[in-house]
Amino acid sequence: KLDAEFSQTRKLWARRRSAFAWRFFGGIGYGLPFSNKDGTLDSTNVYMPFFRQYYAGGPSSMRAWSLRKLGPGSSVKSFGRTIAPDRFGDMRLELNAELRIYLTKFLDTYPMETALFTDIGNVWFLRKNKDFPNGEFNFGRLGKDLAVGVGTGLRIDFGFLLTRFDFSWKAKDPSPSDPAAQNKWFYHW
Repeated sequence: KLDAEFSQTRKLWARRRSAFAWRFFGGIGYGLPFSNKDGTLDSTNVYMPFFRQYYAGGPSSMRAWSLRKLGPGSSVKSFGRTIAPDRFGDMRLELNAELRIYLTKFLDTYPMETALFTDIGNVWFLRKNKDFPNGEFNFGRLGKDLAVGVGTGLRIDFGFLLTRFDFSWKAKDPSPSDPAAQNKWFYHW
């Protein structure tokens, strides 16, 4: 498993104390299949273990999706208990960009700012998975497979604790539970 992350924050409008922050994350892992007692490879165990796989969604990832509810790739599956309660994969690409705009001082002491943000990314398998069609990574489908979320939020920095209140929308969903919503921009806004 190999992860790479780069993040940067640039101050804008020095007197207004605003900033532009962005982060790129890329990770890939490869599960080695093990062999049976007779020496043949076990074809059912070709993916990384569940607790090692990548996932997307949640407050520190793709904020428009709940935790582990995005991907893999363009796979359209129900979120029912027996079919696909969680989404995961062997690879993850993600870009988060945020414009932070200073508003005022909360209680005349703590800086309060608003944020406009976008999250772009997804998770994929490295090999075909019969349970998730179109869930494997393919450069030709990268534009179709990328999910886009947009949103806004409020931040209050207490010095020892930063509170965030974010609200985001799915601008483009490549793996919804409703096939009619797949890759439609601002579907049912």
